[in-house]
Amino acid sequence: MVLLLPAVILLSRCQNGAAQSSPRCGPDDVDALRGFSVVLDAPVAGWPAAPDDNCCAWPGVICGGAGGAVVVGLVLPNRTLRGKVSASLTDLTALRVLNLSGNALRGGLPTGILRLSLLEALDISNNALADRLSRSLLLPAIRVFNVSYNAFDGTLPVLPGAVNLTAYDASGNDFEGPVAAASFCSSSPGLQILRLSMNRLSGDFPAGFAQCRSLTELSLDGNGITGALPDDLFAVTSLQYLTLHTNSLSGEISPWGLRNLTALVCLDLSFNAFSGALPEVFDALAGTLQELSAPSNMLTGGLPATLSLCVHLHTLNLRNNSLAGTIGIRRPRPRVPRPRLGRNLLTGEIPPSFATFQSLAFLSLTGNGFSNVTSALMILHRLPNLTSLVLTKNFHGGEVMPEAGIDGFPSIEVLVIANCELSGRIPAWIAGLRRLKVLDVSWNKLVGTIPPFLGELDHLFYLDISNNSLQGEIPATLTRMPALLSGGGSGDSEDATVQDFPFFIRRNASASGRQYNHVNSFPPSLMLERNNLTGGVPPALGALARVHILDLSWNGFSGPIPPELSGMTSLESLDMSRNALSGAIRPSLTRLSFLSRFFVAYNNLSGEVPVGGQFSTFSGADFAGNPFLCGIHVAPRCESAQGADGGATGSSSRRSRAASAGVVAAICVGTALLLAAGLAATWRAWSRLRQEDDNACRVAADDDDSAAVVMSSTLVLLFPDDGGDSNGACVSERTPTAQKQAAAEVSSHTHAAR
Repeated sequence: MVLLLPAVILLSRCQNGAAQSSPRCGPDDVDALRGFSVVLDAPVAGWPAAPDDNCCAWPGVICGGAGGAVVVGLVLPNRTLRGKVSASLTDLTALRVLNLSGNALRGGLPTGILRLSLLEALDISNNALADRLSRSLLLPAIRVFNVSYNAFDGTLPVLPGAVNLTAYDASGNDFEGPVAAASFCSSSPGLQILRLSMNRLSGDFPAGFAQCRSLTELSLDGNGITGALPDDLFAVTSLQYLTLHTNSLSGEISPWGLRNLTALVCLDLSFNAFSGALPEVFDALAGTLQELSAPSNMLTGGLPATLSLCVHLHTLNLRNNSLAGTIGIRRPRPRVPRPRLGRNLLTGEIPPSFATFQSLAFLSLTGNGFSNVTSALMILHRLPNLTSLVLTKNFHGGEVMPEAGIDGFPSIEVLVIANCELSGRIPAWIAGLRRLKVLDVSWNKLVGTIPPFLGELDHLFYLDISNNSLQGEIPATLTRMPALLSGGGSGDSEDATVQDFPFFIRRNASASGRQYNHVNSFPPSLMLERNNLTGGVPPALGALARVHILDLSWNGFSGPIPPELSGMTSLESLDMSRNALSGAIRPSLTRLSFLSRFFVAYNNLSGEVPVGGQFSTFSGADFAGNPFLCGIHVAPRCESAQGADGGATGSSSRRSRAASAGVVAAICVGTALLLAAGLAATWRAWSRLRQEDDNACRVAADDDDSAAVVMSSTLVLLFPDDGGDSNGACVSERTPTAQKQAAAEVSSHTHAAR
């Protein structure tokens, strides 16, 4: 419901009362408007400077009244107005509508404006106004009161005697203290919309809303309100939108109370501490409920079977609770394209009824205890609209990745079956997923070689097969991946259907995340680390100019680092540590201007570390465990000039080597012993790290990272997560953008009437 629609009606009435001729406004109104304009940083565009001009013809000025010559409306939303609000506006004593929303007004609001006896609609939202509004205002005619998204503080202003008030919005300010529900409802018994989101309100959830018998929307999200929901809240049977997310509310959800709210369209209880079972009462809401969001609480019990009766339900988010048992939804009637059930205690198999979810677009069941991966894939692979499937952290019963019987997934773009302890091979049916963009089967027990068909998928740009037991060399097809070559890429695909899908991408369990809401925004990546891969690093990888992250660490690669890798011009992170690479680090790699992480520790590299480019920003830890490296970031200083390949040249170097042969031999023996001890310690540390990271694989939708969205480094690895949810679409029409659009509607109506 758009908050300012009543203002449109009011302006219409003002226009209907205006004379059909072109009346001239009085000098007092002209002076008041000029006083408003001159205080601004720049005059209002379109307002003439001549003193005898008729202000009724000025943009945004509405005249009405008995003679049609009195200013009754000032409507200037989204006009880039800057400066303070002049007290001269209080001289517009006949003013009925004041809309200054969506500008850059600052300072306080003159007290006289809050005492205009005829004012019916006030909208000063989306500015930078900062003041302590009087707790008791005198606006007896007010119907719409919108001061949202400013910097007002103090206690919430109550409007005594405002018996006509239907909409009150003070969201996005710094109001504090308890909510005086009884005062609001007794002063304005016809109140329909009450929005107090994103303030600093506190205290127990207030009783008294039962007196607001016409209330259709109550939004208290983003505050510090505590306690349980009072019984009288459930007496407000007119409620359609109840948004309480991100508070400190607790207690159980009353079954009889929720059953009373038969008009409920959206219920958002996210990020609180509600406990107990989600009541089996949704048969009473079957004809109205569209959105149910209660992630990150302490809910227990099973998934209510009556949810399947809600024919209009399109948003279901119950992730990160302690829901247990099997999914009991049978013969579902709702059309829920993105059910969020991850991070619960659900068990059993995915029910066959999921095969009837024809509208299902995104399914994340991360972090439960589901079994029978073969059955799950057989049930889901025929769904025509399924674009994203995330089954991370399930199937921990020694199951095998199915290699046959799967020939569907016609729309799949994101497939994640990570950290499931699956054995077997990377299955051949993945070759048929021609729209696949993101594949993550990391942290399993897969064996065999990397199948060449992975490099032949036209849209695949994010591949994570790390932490398995894959063997052999990197197939040549991976050096020719179409989406990673120069001129290709994920972002320009014409079938980019996976969007509004929150992922958190992070490096490890301790790092915070960076949120991506569109699959084509993910960093193009190849993660092959922690396998048993061998052979040389293919020089042809240098053709993958769109790759941001390349991780080959913890394998058995040998030979030199190819200088051709300098062709990976988008590379941000290159990790080749813990291999058997030898030779010099080529100076051509300094041309990688975006490289912010270069890790080659614990190899057999030698020669001088290149100087220039991003290499000056790296640290000694990036080159540790290579005893024959010298130069910057490394303890030994190079004693001679270096050749193009990074090795020492010149007669002085040869003499030095000859004179030091015995010393070098002794160093080699000592180094070997130290390396052996170091490798043993490193293996123990890595084993602990792997154990700690069992719950930190990159792709595990529904991890609770909502409070840590921004990562300091741009080095990112995929970690899909529902923590970036909008917490239900109850707020879809209450954002600042929606309010600006509403203001624009008022303005356009005004000009049309004129």
